[in-house]
Amino acid sequence: MSTHRADGRLQRRSAPETVGSRDGQLQRRSAPETVSSGNDGYPVLTVQLRDPIIADGGKRVSNRDDFFALLSGERPDRLPCCHFGFWDEKSLHKLAPPDCVDENILCMPSDDPPRDAFSAAPRTDESRERAVRLARHLDTAFIGVGKGGVTTFGHGGPAEIQPRVIERTPDCKILQYEGGHKRRVNYNPHSIHYYDFPVKEQSDLETLQLPDMTDPWRYIDVEEDCRRFKEAGFIPTASIQGFFSGIHNSFMDFEDTLVNLMIEPDFMSRLTEILARMSLSAVDMVMDRGVEVIDVCDDLGNRDGMIISPELFRRFFLPWYSELVQLVHRRGGYVHLHSHGNIAPVMEDIASIGVDIVNPFDWEENPDLPSLVERYGDRIVFCGGIVGDLYRRPPEEVERIMRRAAGLARLASRGFIFRGPAGIDTLSVEEWEQWGRMSLEARSSA
Repeated sequence: MSTHRADGRLQRRSAPETVGSRDGQLQRRSAPETVSSGNDGYPVLTVQLRDPIIADGGKRVSNRDDFFALLSGERPDRLPCCHFGFWDEKSLHKLAPPDCVDENILCMPSDDPPRDAFSAAPRTDESRERAVRLARHLDTAFIGVGKGGVTTFGHGGPAEIQPRVIERTPDCKILQYEGGHKRRVNYNPHSIHYYDFPVKEQSDLETLQLPDMTDPWRYIDVEEDCRRFKEAGFIPTASIQGFFSGIHNSFMDFEDTLVNLMIEPDFMSRLTEILARMSLSAVDMVMDRGVEVIDVCDDLGNRDGMIISPELFRRFFLPWYSELVQLVHRRGGYVHLHSHGNIAPVMEDIASIGVDIVNPFDWEENPDLPSLVERYGDRIVFCGGIVGDLYRRPPEEVERIMRRAAGLARLASRGFIFRGPAGIDTLSVEEWEQWGRMSLEARSSA
């Protein structure tokens, strides 16, 4: 059943039939809780941690059900969470329980155990169970499909270009991606350097070698991933590269990209179309196999404003976002756009084409975030409100920031999704677990 109107906006959608209900309405039993007032005036809710999918009448309400309840206009007992997972593999191994971890979680072939590429063999049931256990550990509503695609907005999975390790040293590994460019991943400290881009001038488009995104073998794991993740109470997602950042991350030097957008518009229009059509064909393939949300990571700004002018965004990239939204909505799915920075100048454009969810909205990059939520919250589900350097803050400030983020839900008439902050290896396991408790308390008090 379609979940979108002809104008691209979401219609009210009933929650899945598996939800415990009376007269068609979701019923939930709240966790035991006490409420007191914090020093800064925010309500402090103490919640007894519970099985995340226990509901009224002995039936179960899952993270998946909370997400669909939100989209249908309900207000679930706690805000759904979209968790960003971990900064790198070192953080994953340190902070996640061992039975949640395998070589298919993160977007790059693993160092522990060492792998040069993701296996071509079908994914095992145990690998899927580890992904489900990790999602429960993070208390997220979403699991990405495919090897390397598990963490939300992790730049991995079969609908993105895939890497292969071509060199390892004690300090770094070097990967080469489909299409040709390379990335050097430095370990201490963690950083990534992008280089050897394949497109420097227009004639390079004739020799550009891209993966066949319509090859069914590429998606051998996706249908069973979707079935298992839905059964476990999560939303299966797939990532595609951003129409802007996909160019300068993987195909053309960043400075050349900016210059060519201004002085070589025909060249850039052609390159943008080639890459966009590659990604759109991947969207068809993953949605054929049961994916419900398409994630697009496309950093359009920083704290000072847009990286490119709103006019360039509208000319080169907005039409492709409009086509993506129409494609996904026709198939009953949702588009979730990730962009750092203060992108207020193009929020009306993003809302007007029907993008469903936008994140992360770092409060320090968008100091007027409450006004943005009030202005566009009737058309867009906002996700975020956390700050990027949360790991540098003391626990009491982390708690305040999380409660402030969850409080944005009161301004969001369409609904609000809490953004779970990524774990970094400077955190102790105790601090990481404390973050999880703070997150649940903040989401339950919103």
